[in-house]
Amino acid sequence: MTDTQDPLWRALKRLEHAELSDDDRNLLRPAFAAMNGSHAMKIPERVVARIRHLDATLPKSEQA
Repeated sequence: MTDTQDPLWRALKRLEHAELSDDDRNLLRPAFAAMNGSHAMKIPERVVARIRHLDATLPKSEQA
């Protein structure tokens, strides 16, 4: 797994096992795959925005 201090990757790591809608999970599936060793990819800005929004709205118990 990528070990980075980038806030986006930390947010994505928190979201990987969070309860997400099927639509959100499918939107983030390529980013989860890239984070776990698949091919590197540029994450589109709309996906970055969704990652940030979902991470900001995670219940505190899931952010740990």
